[in-house]
Amino acid sequence: MPDQKEIDKLKSEIKDLRELLDISKSLNSNLEYATLLDSLLLTCMGRSMVIKAGLFIKNDIDSREFTLYRNYEGFNPDKNIDYSIDEKSAIISSLLKLESCITMPELLEDIKEISDIKTFTILEPSLIIPIIMKHDLQGIIVLGGRISGTSYSQEEKKFLRSVADLGAIAINNTFLFEVSSTDMMTKLKQRHVLFQNLRDIITTYDEESICLLMLDIDHFKNLNDTYGHSFGDIVIKEIASILLGQLRMEDMAARYGGEEFTVVLRYIQMDVALNIAERIRNTVEKKVFKYENTEVKTTISVGIVSFDPKLDIVPQDIIKRADTALYRAKENGRNQVVQG
Repeated sequence: MPDQKEIDKLKSEIKDLRELLDISKSLNSNLEYATLLDSLLLTCMGRSMVIKAGLFIKNDIDSREFTLYRNYEGFNPDKNIDYSIDEKSAIISSLLKLESCITMPELLEDIKEISDIKTFTILEPSLIIPIIMKHDLQGIIVLGGRISGTSYSQEEKKFLRSVADLGAIAINNTFLFEVSSTDMMTKLKQRHVLFQNLRDIITTYDEESICLLMLDIDHFKNLNDTYGHSFGDIVIKEIASILLGQLRMEDMAARYGGEEFTVVLRYIQMDVALNIAERIRNTVEKKVFKYENTEVKTTISVGIVSFDPKLDIVPQDIIKRADTALYRAKENGRNQVVQG
């Protein structure tokens, strides 16, 4: 018959398993990438009792480096330092080889070249947790010093590694969702995602202020005919990058058609949305698009409307109103923003 110590150990393991099951349900119930990463970070912070936590993750599908995710907690990184780690770095090789939660001294023992771990030494982590899926590193969690000042037990490290494994599965699922919902050329959302986003807004509307922008590249057919489709693709991709650079986490940009884009701005008044639209238009106007020995400038026209629950019963309603405003911008001479 087991003694009390064994019984207590079994109870603790059962408690951990139940907690991991709850964590798994929480992580895998959300396919929003940003929400998932925040949830993973907060879970590790709560279990570890730390006030500092950060996550190194690839910013997009084609990225070749892991970058400090912007929603870190407690750290005060130097703005003059690039907190990124190349996927070919010795750090990545070491974490894949060890496949376990490790402390900074343990990492230092494995990596002799100090320049390879400068990013980590600056943050002074107490524990480094690799997020691994099928021998592929998907991210790195770094935890600061514990509130209690104590070191991590083997049981705690094992639990956090299990959390990271669950996080890896959730990140992979989210990645697959991102691939299926993202236009690979522009990295913007696909058209069907825009419609679903607008359906969600309509069905859960709580009187928030929402604006929709419809943008179109002026004289794009002439640009394609004159300089070729490869140059046209460059223009589309760079304008998409401008859009992404102007948006907040809660906003969404989608590729609506060939050279037409939409932007959903949430929790924002029309006057602010107009400023954003004008800033996007002005940035495109000043941009010099380069391809091989060719340099060209182009412009965009923008139609903008605010969501009206009385008029916008289905997504097509607000899209049609924004498209009408866009048509007026083109009729009035292009390279301008028109409010519908």
